[in-house]
Amino acid sequence: MTYTYFVSSTLRWTKTILLSMFTMFPLIVAATLPSESTLPMKDPAPAPELAPHDVVRIQVEALRNNNTVNAGISLTYRFASPDNKRHTGPLNRFTEMVRAAPYNRLLNHLNAQYGPLTVAGNRALQMVSIIDNAGEEIAYVWVLSLQSEGKFKNCWMTDAVIPAQPPARQDFT
Repeated sequence: MTYTYFVSSTLRWTKTILLSMFTMFPLIVAATLPSESTLPMKDPAPAPELAPHDVVRIQVEALRNNNTVNAGISLTYRFASPDNKRHTGPLNRFTEMVRAAPYNRLLNHLNAQYGPLTVAGNRALQMVSIIDNAGEEIAYVWVLSLQSEGKFKNCWMTDAVIPAQPPARQDFT
């Protein structure tokens, strides 16, 4: 599978789910989460007891609290799925990617608003609107999958983070 094919199929799947989430199937499992996470943040790692929204919150908070040694980026990479890591490469390449546009706006952002979580089988989506450190809003869609094998079996992990317009301005045409 080529990187272009992976991105193309992920975007197609994400658009289909987003269309369903916002227009066609309002009864899909969705949950609005409290503004504060109740997870202990000492040294989180992928674990079967973490729900998709937990993984998204861990990653968003890690990026918000990134430091000069990129501890936040490193923690975010820990929750990247094996398939994601095959496409993004090792941590140093992932770090370069996150430090470049459009992902750099996630670093040390001021605020995050979590949209509804949509779960369909072993896939999950969650939109997160960010106020970056310049005070501008941008949204990202987290695409997660439930791992079915290996050391991360039964763990939710991130397959992709896709820049998007915040929901009020989203155009699905």
